Amino acid sequence: MQDLSAIKKAVKRARTALIVSHIDPDGDSIGSMIALFIILSRLGLKVSLYSQDGVPRIYNFLPDVSEVKNKVPPREHFDLLFAVDSSDIKRLGDKIVIKQIAKTIINIDHHLDNTNYGDINYVQRCSSTAEIIYKLAKFLKVPIDRSIAQNLYVALITDTGNYRYENTSAETFSMAAELLRAGVDTHDITTRIYDTKSITSIRIQAAALGDLETTSDRKCAFATVTLDMMERFHAKGEDLVGLVDQIRSIDGVEVAILFRQEGDKVKVNFRSKDRINVSEIAKGFGGGGHVRAAGAIIAGDLSSAKNKVVSEVEKYLKASKYLV
Repeated sequence: MQDLSAIKKAVKRARTALIVSHIDPDGDSIGSMIALFIILSRLGLKVSLYSQDGVPRIYNFLPDVSEVKNKVPPREHFDLLFAVDSSDIKRLGDKIVIKQIAKTIINIDHHLDNTNYGDINYVQRCSSTAEIIYKLAKFLKVPIDRSIAQNLYVALITDTGNYRYENTSAETFSMAAELLRAGVDTHDITTRIYDTKSITSIRIQAAALGDLETTSDRKCAFATVTLDMMERFHAKGEDLVGLVDQIRSIDGVEVAILFRQEGDKVKVNFRSKDRINVSEIAKGFGGGGHVRAAGAIIAGDLSSAKNKVVSEVEKYLKASKYLV
């Protein structure tokens, strides 16, 4: 692990940079990458932003969001490539080969299962990647203005569940206080993030919850979204945001799971309430994440994936060695 001075030295030597988010980007990934874009641009770098899956429409209000593209020009090469909020190189997508388009890879992340795939790795346990970008801005002596603050604030609240999750610390609130002083409108942002849903989102989530399943002890509950459902409601992946968290909120449920069929693969999102480290479960299926929130992608049919995952979760619920 390197410190921030290694990043500073690399930035000073560079003229161009590409910032990359993980696939199915969330608020932390999008907000952190745009904030970093503004920071590096103010230091004189020519900066591009890349997200294989674009930007979920809920974040379209963010300053400079239009800079995020889902393609990199052919034969483009960069001095630096910043990977933000991605614990593994595979999470950056399969449309670009990052080691072929940049001289130096800088990996900035807060997931403790990060594989340290960069030439420079700054991985720190904290609430969000946004906290690290905030520290980097301070270290590089770039003032936190309203545009940076808005992006960082969205990143911060989405990865802490609006300060509800246990990754929230005193440092998190200190950072939030400075972002507010920089001009963040908390009511406007929280309304856009938490109180603005499309009818499509409500309908497909209602359909999925209508067929909610549980294990016999009701400690694990899971919902399924099929390809047919996505087509019937004309839904996108972003319309499912928050669904697995609703399942976790059920009284007595310790582990919540969302299965989403996608071609010949199944995306699995895990959440836990108090006792289970779902990151360990996700690792068993080639995924990873946080103690309370993790994910994996499983090749094969939906029924088989569900059986394997639910069976494994039941084992974890019965084995005390996996308790947090």
